Amino acid sequence: MKLTSVSLGAALVSVLAAFAAPATAAEPGVRYVAYGDSMTVAPFGGGGGVLGLPTFQQQPKTEPPPNPMDCARSNFGWPSIMAAAWGLGEPQTGDWADYACQSATTDSEPVNNLRTQIDQSVRDGMLGPATRLVTIQISANDVWYPGQVSNYAYTLAMCLTDIVRGCDFRTDPEHYADANAMTGPNLAQRMTRGIRGDMIGSIRAAAPNAEIRFVGYEDPLPPPGMPFVCFSVFGLHIPWPQNRMAYAHLLTDNIDSAIRDAAAQIGVGFWSLRPVGIGHDLCSPATHWTGLLDPGEPFFPFHPNLAAHNAQGTYLNGLRIADGIG
Repeated sequence: MKLTSVSLGAALVSVLAAFAAPATAAEPGVRYVAYGDSMTVAPFGGGGGVLGLPTFQQQPKTEPPPNPMDCARSNFGWPSIMAAAWGLGEPQTGDWADYACQSATTDSEPVNNLRTQIDQSVRDGMLGPATRLVTIQISANDVWYPGQVSNYAYTLAMCLTDIVRGCDFRTDPEHYADANAMTGPNLAQRMTRGIRGDMIGSIRAAAPNAEIRFVGYEDPLPPPGMPFVCFSVFGLHIPWPQNRMAYAHLLTDNIDSAIRDAAAQIGVGFWSLRPVGIGHDLCSPATHWTGLLDPGEPFFPFHPNLAAHNAQGTYLNGLRIADGIG
């Protein structure tokens, strides 16, 4: 069959048009988004001040509303360690974003909670169809039922340091959190059907291709039977007499079980950090926990130190690879 010059010209135009067609726009969102609390962010970590003490320079988020609180997140938290091992670059400017913040709760804090972190990440364009992993480490600051005035983190610290009444039971019901209220159904309900709405549903709607992982906390307590706990001041470890810690162990066990069970109930994955903490409790020479004004360490006491964040980030990156999240 004989082709005319007109038909050849038309075919050539079609081919050239195909090559010249604009590429499909990249999907919005970064590959990894982290939500969490002060256990996640290594607040003020890395020192930089006199004697290695923190400089107290907070790092603002990319856009203030709808989450107005400046967060003292550092680049030493475990999400930063995991993202670096993953090759994602710097937070917000690279292929991942960090929205964890000190004092954050699941739902009870009006200034910073999981809902405000999610909304912020959506507004910033960080959470989207291109997102492949979302991690959530939260609940240590939670009020687990109406009328409760305390949380896990405060109760654990106050109970352990009470050398008069000890920490074998809830010695101060008015001011101590109720460990028995820390359950998976409680946490799952507040995450999906509570006052902040269905927060996990919001993540799934914005990032339908993302795997969601709840992340637990390390256990700071020495093994049962230890006659003391340990704290540090300016990096010097000091044994503190305390041989009554049954309630402290109940608190740490219940919050871990609550996060694990909530993940199962909601239908997301759970990554435990308890294996990372074995041999690194408060009294270990290689402790994973901060004291008071430890040089170069995260500012808040009873929080993971930089060694902990390095170990956690490396460990969690291994779990990510094992789960096939790329």
